[in-house]
Amino acid sequence: MWFQRLRQFRGVEFQLLVTVLLFFAAGYLLVVTATQQRNFVATVPGVLSILWPSTLPLLLFIGISVGLSVRSPDADQVLLPLVALLAGLSLMLTARLDPSLNALYGDTYAGVAAKQSLWVTIGVAVLALMLFVPWDRICIRALRLSLVDVLDHYRYIWLVIGMLLIFATFVFGVDPNGSGVKVWFNFGAFLFQPSELLKIILVIFMASYLNEHREVVAAGYRFGPLTLPPLPYLVPILGMWGIAMATIVFQRDLGAALLLFGVFLAMLYTATGRALYVLAGVLAFAVGAYVLYTRLPVVSLRVEIWLNPWAVAQGYGYQIVQGIYALASGGIFGAGLGMGVPAIVPAIHTDFIFTAVGEEMGLGGTLAVLIAYVLLIFRGYHIALAIPGRFRGFEQLLAVGLTTIIAVQSIIIIGGNLRLIPLTGITLPFISYGGSSVLINFLIIGLLMRISAATKRG
Repeated sequence: MWFQRLRQFRGVEFQLLVTVLLFFAAGYLLVVTATQQRNFVATVPGVLSILWPSTLPLLLFIGISVGLSVRSPDADQVLLPLVALLAGLSLMLTARLDPSLNALYGDTYAGVAAKQSLWVTIGVAVLALMLFVPWDRICIRALRLSLVDVLDHYRYIWLVIGMLLIFATFVFGVDPNGSGVKVWFNFGAFLFQPSELLKIILVIFMASYLNEHREVVAAGYRFGPLTLPPLPYLVPILGMWGIAMATIVFQRDLGAALLLFGVFLAMLYTATGRALYVLAGVLAFAVGAYVLYTRLPVVSLRVEIWLNPWAVAQGYGYQIVQGIYALASGGIFGAGLGMGVPAIVPAIHTDFIFTAVGEEMGLGGTLAVLIAYVLLIFRGYHIALAIPGRFRGFEQLLAVGLTTIIAVQSIIIIGGNLRLIPLTGITLPFISYGGSSVLINFLIIGLLMRISAATKRG
């Protein structure tokens, strides 16, 4: 029995997690020493007093890995270390930015390091709940369906819940940042952004709908030299997408609108295999973007700032200009952890966290972060490709949609930081400060790992 369990031990994952823990410990000690937050004492108790409790989330990752060796030894062994690496980088960066933010902005951003550590810890707990709670057994007893089947068969219930969440922001939404965008719910002790949960809800709906009508949607009908999608089958999903987009645009959450549209196109292409549909969607988005540019001041302002931020460098363009200077000052190897001045860039811990990496870790650090995201996205799509689409099409589309959320979100925010596209209010997955985004991203990883474990068993 013990020999069998030893054979199931997830050695690759465990070794990678220990490596991540060592890198995090070294980086965190360097940050605390460089920013003079605490006196460094070169003893075991002195080192542990600095690292605790910040290392708790990383230790929980290792605990999850050991638990998976018993419960789900076939789950993907690369996702967890990659997420631990990005989450550890988040904890290290917020610990580095905390004293600088306090010095420049007073109590406005007080305790961001402690709060982020708490959110990451809760996120790891959410991941553990997704992996170790016998959801299939619970759902079968309650509804005679597995968890995946519940997500698949009750798609319209999830859609209604998602729409209610968004419409509720018109009534109960608050604007904690004074930006005029009321997309948060205030629960007293914390704020929650419902559009984060909407991402998963819409992916579940689209995966279920496209899987049921996959063959009909892919077939289409001929109109001269073109093959057009059958409108009776696409109208409901396009209508759902249109309602979501209109609601989000009215709330001026343009980043979420772009994210959901990108996920929609990726899933449509996966279900149909027709690049023409994607091209038509891109053209439709281009037309819509131009209309929004001419009609909505907030869109035209962001485009103008993107094209020439120096014209308003002391006003609306200040953030982008300072971000450009920060990236330029980082050079190849960076100024060193704790040696730069990234907090000068407004919202450096949220929208511009990638800029902080560039300034203090240089081009080498930003490339390392990009490689981590590429590997994470690759593993997500690899999980989808390993699923036999004919019999488990919903899970395949779900894995594609969940992975595309992380991919598109990363592209949007990194592109905005590098001034490749207009800046939108989206967080960098697992790294940016923010409770709602952190929790939803860990939920995404939990779903992907459950799908991967089921695929290996199948």
